Amino acid sequence: MFNKHITLMLMFITLICISFQPVSASASQGLINVSVVSDLNQTVGKDVMNLVNTVVDTDHLNIGNKPIFDIIWSPDGKHMLIEVLVNAYPKEGEFHLGSVDVLYAANANGSGIKRIAWAELNSSGGKTITPPVWSHSGNYFAYVELVKGRMYKTKSANLSVLSNNLSLIQKVELDPKIGGLESDLPNFQWSPTENKFAALVPGKILIYNLDEKNNFSFSIPGDNVEIDDMEWALDGKKIAFSNNNHDIITLDLESGKFNQIYSAEHVGMYGEKWSPDSKKLIFYEIKTSEKDDDNVSYDVYVIDKNVEKPIKIVTFNSGSSRVIQWYPDSERILIRESSDDSCTLYSLSTTGEMKKLIEKNIDIDGMVTPNGYILATSLNSSSRISPYIRTYDLFLFNESKVLTIENVSYYTLEGTDLLFFKDNKISILNTSTHDMWDMPLSPMDFSELSLAPSEQFIAVDSLILEFQEQASRIKLVSGSCTNLSSSERMIIKKDTNENSRVNVTKKIPGVSGFFRFFGLPIINVSAGV
Repeated sequence: MFNKHITLMLMFITLICISFQPVSASASQGLINVSVVSDLNQTVGKDVMNLVNTVVDTDHLNIGNKPIFDIIWSPDGKHMLIEVLVNAYPKEGEFHLGSVDVLYAANANGSGIKRIAWAELNSSGGKTITPPVWSHSGNYFAYVELVKGRMYKTKSANLSVLSNNLSLIQKVELDPKIGGLESDLPNFQWSPTENKFAALVPGKILIYNLDEKNNFSFSIPGDNVEIDDMEWALDGKKIAFSNNNHDIITLDLESGKFNQIYSAEHVGMYGEKWSPDSKKLIFYEIKTSEKDDDNVSYDVYVIDKNVEKPIKIVTFNSGSSRVIQWYPDSERILIRESSDDSCTLYSLSTTGEMKKLIEKNIDIDGMVTPNGYILATSLNSSSRISPYIRTYDLFLFNESKVLTIENVSYYTLEGTDLLFFKDNKISILNTSTHDMWDMPLSPMDFSELSLAPSEQFIAVDSLILEFQEQASRIKLVSGSCTNLSSSERMIIKKDTNENSRVNVTKKIPGVSGFFRFFGLPIINVSAGV
């Protein structure tokens, strides 16, 4: 449960090379001014440490880290929620890990900070707060407070739904038996299209419509009801879930009817369920051999709204092989198959046709970009050698073009932008326009990067940076700055004509995005200024 709280220790890497194969460059040129508008460590961070000093038994516990900041932007980029965590460790004797978890709301520039909730937890019990989630419109957000007993066993789960002006709208007691990662709660989800949410309580699915201020429930048929998973279709018209690991069921919200589409001794669903067009649903059945219980296979099925029965499209012979994600065309699926000596990503069509995309002799993972490209990632082998600096190699490709970015210490996907940190620079690569900008940083360690949907602000841990000059869309540029004190300003020079050669320096973290390249001029990005 503490995975979300692990701090990435970022260190220097020298002579890192990024090589691009056909990528275009923007012809525009100009300056973008960026300034530090807020350091949350001076406001939120101090408040958190005051709470820690108040509630943690510092006679027996040491504070394990500086505050860890997680910024969750509203969909319009005008507001932010700030989750902050501080861990505490035993000085001696019995293992007794503790933490203080605090949730705040603020404007996008870090002003108007208000504390919403806080919780304290150790191995004897207590409370913890899950990461908050915004509704589709950004008018509401929700978080769950988990009450834990000994060894972190969940005793109760309470959902709080607030408006963006922090008024409490709903409070719901959820089914505490339904587990899952705190960042991916299976017993609560917002509708992808409206200000509605679905919540699981014993034996029922509750649907709340916040705009119309009403709610209604659907009682799940059967005597032994135990919902294991739940997800809205992307059009907001259906919900799929598994019941007691035996049944795959869909709920049509307009008719209120349940449809049991598959039943077996053991079935389940991957994190990716509905296709982007909401017409297909993917799930699996686990089978064991009559002669050997250890011989386990996973039959993967797809059900289409236009056919009567699910169709088996592939069989995995290992639980480490899995479905990752649908392609935007709703006809293909990215899957991962692993063995003792290799790991491979495939494109799998709904007809069962497989195409190998990339194979490595180390563990790899992948994702599909909104414009249909594949981002494959692998932990760099040097990360296993002292001093154990964790870096990743990224491979972004389509049918014939490949981009390789080596030794990236941090990356994430923000829409069609790939954000990553290496060579002392934050780089943002727009995968549709092929523009790229770099924002060099002075030597510093950080664990989180996030770009506001408005593209006006970027968060670097506790620092909120504002782009002072905005085009219709921020372009990727190249430039330099010194350090990040709140009184300083960074000038980022845009130099992206078609014949330009972009040089970068040495540094680490990043985020993620994607891009298209169609046989356009080659740009090489290499270490050194």
